[in-house]
Amino acid sequence: MRKLKNRIIEPTNTFWKSIKRDEPIYLHTTLEIGGPAKYFIEVKNTSSLIRSVRECRKNGIDYCLIGGGSDLLVSDKGYNGMLILNKISYIREKTKGLFTVGSGTVLLDFINYAVDKGYGGLEKMSGIPGTVGGAVYGNAGAYGQTISDKLVAVTIFDGKRKRTVKKERCGFEYRGSLFKKNKTIIIEAVFSLEKGEKEFLKKVSLDTIQLRAQKYYPGIKCPGSFFKNIPIDRLKPNQLKRIPSDKISYGKIPAGYLMESVGAKGAVKGMVKIADYHGNLIINTGNASSEDFISLADFYAGKVEKKFGIKLEPEVQLLGFNNDIK
Repeated sequence: MRKLKNRIIEPTNTFWKSIKRDEPIYLHTTLEIGGPAKYFIEVKNTSSLIRSVRECRKNGIDYCLIGGGSDLLVSDKGYNGMLILNKISYIREKTKGLFTVGSGTVLLDFINYAVDKGYGGLEKMSGIPGTVGGAVYGNAGAYGQTISDKLVAVTIFDGKRKRTVKKERCGFEYRGSLFKKNKTIIIEAVFSLEKGEKEFLKKVSLDTIQLRAQKYYPGIKCPGSFFKNIPIDRLKPNQLKRIPSDKISYGKIPAGYLMESVGAKGAVKGMVKIADYHGNLIINTGNASSEDFISLADFYAGKVEKKFGIKLEPEVQLLGFNNDIK
């Protein structure tokens, strides 16, 4: 974006004339918190997505790509950049068990499609909100399955060109990827799923959805689990010895257990509440503020660090804040 004598000059080409201004971000998040985005666009194809990113980069405007709006906490002050809502949705079976999926495709839609054809490997991720692109970006997972397990390659736009990156070069780690670090845009992903018994896969998927519904009941306003679980291989012996062995699941210490251990369950600040039944589920009970949300999460994260020597990291992405949680 050009400046003249400390005054910002708005871009004026045809593209920018069609862009929405001051779009309320809370309308596009599961948490329903967040002020306005200075610029907003919904994209339904790759060319629109790439042009949006190029225009932002050319004019020095920050941008953020979102899908289902889960796993996201936005500042009440809003976002002084371009919010790009990804609606690039398609599922193509190239050969048996090999699927190419648009990054804006709802994750559950893809899982249901695959299961209906008798292909498994992601069915335990049923019920995770958001899109395929968002799941790949954050390396989402549940109950021992992780989306990168079945990933073959990702087509991306790096700000200069569109290219395909093999899984091995995506830098996947627990709830993280290279894409989180370098702001690369995910366009589509290719998955290789194994053949299974359709009715069994359907049952696993349905059981998983019902299990998640005990935590994320219909209509709940939350961003999902706020803090990441802690892989035990990242801890020092003196940290690990403070954790009962029966609290370790899939090689990780649940952040919910750590939060519960310092009295987080049921805590309230303003219209933000930590669930009575889960220490890592922070809920907007009405018209909560982002500042109260972060303040409550930060307070109990500090208590966890003091008691266990473990620093919790947000799994939720923070947008529009000057500083992350301490």
